[in-house]
Amino acid sequence: MPKKTLADLGDLKGKKVLVRVDFNVPLDKKTGAVKNDRRIRAALPTIRYLLDAGASVIAMSHLGRPEKAKPEERQLLTMDQVAAKFSELLGLPVKKAADEVIGPAVTAAVARMNPGQVILLENLRFDPREQKNDPLFAAAIASLGDAYVNDAFGTCHNDHDASMVAVPAALKAAGKPRAVGFLVARELEVIDGLLAHPQKPVLGIMGGAKVSDKLAFIAALLRKVDHLLIGGKITYAFLKARGVDVGSTQVDDAEIQAVQQLLGHVGSQITLPVDYVAAKSDDLLQTQICEGSIPVGYEGVDIGPKTVEMYKLKIAEAATVIWNGPLGWFEQAAFARGTQAIAEAMAANPGVTVVGGGETAEAVEQFGLADKMTHVSTGGGAFLAYVEGKPFQSLAQIDDK
Repeated sequence: MPKKTLADLGDLKGKKVLVRVDFNVPLDKKTGAVKNDRRIRAALPTIRYLLDAGASVIAMSHLGRPEKAKPEERQLLTMDQVAAKFSELLGLPVKKAADEVIGPAVTAAVARMNPGQVILLENLRFDPREQKNDPLFAAAIASLGDAYVNDAFGTCHNDHDASMVAVPAALKAAGKPRAVGFLVARELEVIDGLLAHPQKPVLGIMGGAKVSDKLAFIAALLRKVDHLLIGGKITYAFLKARGVDVGSTQVDDAEIQAVQQLLGHVGSQITLPVDYVAAKSDDLLQTQICEGSIPVGYEGVDIGPKTVEMYKLKIAEAATVIWNGPLGWFEQAAFARGTQAIAEAMAANPGVTVVGGGETAEAVEQFGLADKMTHVSTGGGAFLAYVEGKPFQSLAQIDDK
């Protein structure tokens, strides 16, 4: 059922709006500086809409995994530098409400807010109650706002997060409206369209490291696509499961077992690379193109030139292309050629091209091609889960139209 959007919130003049954003951005491990601000930029249209409507905005997000961090690492996970980057991109002052997620200092900071102002709560996961859907914690946050907006698609599948589930539930109990922001509305529109009535033929591209984490997604994809191209490290799980020697490429037994369920589709609906770039494990500057087995001491790091050309032709023939997972070690320039070639082929395709978030989105942005795609999802795990058909409790909390 369609969910309420920003336009359904009514008169927002003088209202304080709680906005769950996804500012879980990559940080420099030494300084804590924001390395990639794509997720912050993605939230700006919703924030600006609310401010233009006369509201003030209380933004909230988690950042990293402070519950698993060492004390020195935890210090880098405060929202101070995120607030600074948010302020820079928004063009307005944005300050962190306080050094605690919720409490008297936060309540006082919110009480002082005027229309058109923005504050950012401290890293939600600094409070262990965030990941326990704690009702008292949620009620305290909910009491700060007159309305709630979910604009954090990347965390929509986190049913245990209070900010995603218990907070909007508390607003509902108080009779306050709840809606999705522009980012989430667009994600749902695009993915629902892909699942319901995609333009044919539909091509899927699957890369990344693990099949075991994506079996349900691949199964769902095989029901929708006409063909699926394989790349990335999962290639070598397929090869090893078919008895091909993959040299020193590390492949877990769990991955081989997962691939066994898909081998029956190879050659008909699934296409594997016909060649691959292999690098010497102890000297990555030494590479060779392999067809068939990979020599001992070498490991697969990218799809090869023949595969690139074959995949480019298939992308050109498709009306819809859905891509999740890089096809090689794209962070290393020498091993990014396959992933970049696929991105360029998709950018040249006049049909519908969708990039399924996570590392794939980072790669497309790294190559300067994000604006050439129909849609680049902001949520890797959420994208996979939604395509699989998993129900999201976070979306269930949003008011229906």
